Amino acid sequence: MADLQFNEEQYMTPATAQKPSLIAGLVIRLGLAQDEAGAQKALVVVLVVVVIAIIAVNFFSGSSAAPPPPPSITGAPSAP
Repeated sequence: MADLQFNEEQYMTPATAQKPSLIAGLVIRLGLAQDEAGAQKALVVVLVVVVIAIIAVNFFSGSSAAPPPPPSITGAPSAP
């Protein structure tokens, strides 16, 4: 019972290199990153910057004045 051996090598599959995603591949080709991990980090930074820019534009572009009332419809009674 002590002479038990396993042949695990035959069941192990070799690790295959996966292609990076389309956007990560574009970031790598543009030279902004050298590998997929760097490309993912760069994309997260871009996402954070875009979200902050959207929040800033929405926060600072709104006017504080109320919109003017709609024009009166002909034939409708006017307000007192």
